[in-house]
Amino acid sequence: MIAIYKRELKAYFKTPIGYIFLSAFIFFASLLFVLINLQGNSTDLSPLFSNVSLIFVFVIPVLTMRLFSEERKSKTDQLLLTAPVRITDIVFGKYLAAATVLLVGVLVTMLFVPIMELYGTPLIPQTVIGYLGLFLMGLFFVAIGMFMSSITESQVIAAVSTLGIIFFLWVFGGLNIRFVEVLTGPVSFLGTALDWLMNFISIQNRMYDFTLGTLNVVPVFYFVSLAGLFVFLTIRVIERRRWK
Repeated sequence: MIAIYKRELKAYFKTPIGYIFLSAFIFFASLLFVLINLQGNSTDLSPLFSNVSLIFVFVIPVLTMRLFSEERKSKTDQLLLTAPVRITDIVFGKYLAAATVLLVGVLVTMLFVPIMELYGTPLIPQTVIGYLGLFLMGLFFVAIGMFMSSITESQVIAAVSTLGIIFFLWVFGGLNIRFVEVLTGPVSFLGTALDWLMNFISIQNRMYDFTLGTLNVVPVFYFVSLAGLFVFLTIRVIERRRWK
């Protein structure tokens, strides 16, 4: 796994993808920091976390689109699949490489904290929890992107489909719809179930506690478990391809 991790990490910076992801994320995060905090004379980073998490929706598909699609299209994946390496090592090596690039981007934006100390006293515990939520959400998005990359040989399709899924999860919970008010009578139970589902899968709802500086086990479990699910699905896809 270490060898695959190092190879994938180097690949991010031998191609433009790593630089595109980091430059786009850091640029837009910095722009939001200037507009929200510096111009607003605010040391509260909570609004920043909410907006920066939206940037992930658009930039993480770029980070993950090549993980498996590129090798599958060039047929070099056959060399990897026939090598004496466990599928879990392949998948986790690639996943950790993408997670490392993601972490670099998040760590760079943490420079906002000492800048804020020049203007006031930011709440450090709240800020740390906010960054934790941001990183966990990013890991979830990376897992989705890796899975989509494993089922297609087109990097464009992988990126667009990842964007579609993440954007749906982001927007769905923010829709001001109460199904329990629409589905009444004999199907009222369906409205209740849909309202619960909307609240459960909403990424905005899960990020809300983190932005407030509240460390709640439910959103942590949500991001970690769903990231694990998509990593597991990726392993299954690659295992199936190996034994074809």
